[in-house]
Amino acid sequence: MDHNFWKTRWTQNEIGFHMDESHAYLRRFYHRLHVGPGVVLVPLCGKSPDLVWIRRQGARVLGVELSEIAVDDFFRENGIAVEADAMDGFARHRGDGITLLCGDLFDLAGDHLDGVRAVYDRGSLVALPDDMRRRYADHLCAILPADCRILLISYDYDQGEIDGPPFSVPPAEIDRLFGGDFDVELLAGQDALPTHGILRERGLSRLREFACLLTRR
Repeated sequence: MDHNFWKTRWTQNEIGFHMDESHAYLRRFYHRLHVGPGVVLVPLCGKSPDLVWIRRQGARVLGVELSEIAVDDFFRENGIAVEADAMDGFARHRGDGITLLCGDLFDLAGDHLDGVRAVYDRGSLVALPDDMRRRYADHLCAILPADCRILLISYDYDQGEIDGPPFSVPPAEIDRLFGGDFDVELLAGQDALPTHGILRERGLSRLREFACLLTRR
């Protein structure tokens, strides 16, 4: 899976992963991130309404997204006036306390994360195949501030029934990926198949969605 895969999905409007409303787990557990007026990093953010919801809680938002289409759509659809420039190889778009960096997440460095207090990952880890998930976890652990927390939403299903993305990343794998640096707390889990019709149509018979809080040791 490479950059062209995701850029093509956006170009062809194949974005079944996009949600029209903020995620229930974000609304339910956001307070556990202890962000205050700090910054929330949202990797692979797309044009998610979660960005606006987080901003309305008083935090600033730093999103990273590969697709220029997604970034442009976000500001246009939300009626946010935007300023655009370049920063360290990223195309930077800023408006109303929300900054979206268009480029490769793995080019993100600690110097870009001034003020970041938390990470919200709804669809980033589950978008990556097995060999990239370890790289992703190691990258976050290396660049995140020492007191940063992560709210991570993931899926657990029989990977043999369908190909990802989204991939199945159960709690045990999250602990393997992040447990060396973070305490992993399972916050909630539920049957999500009724609300994921596209995955049912692809042949999935069981889907559990869950939320974890990762707290740096």
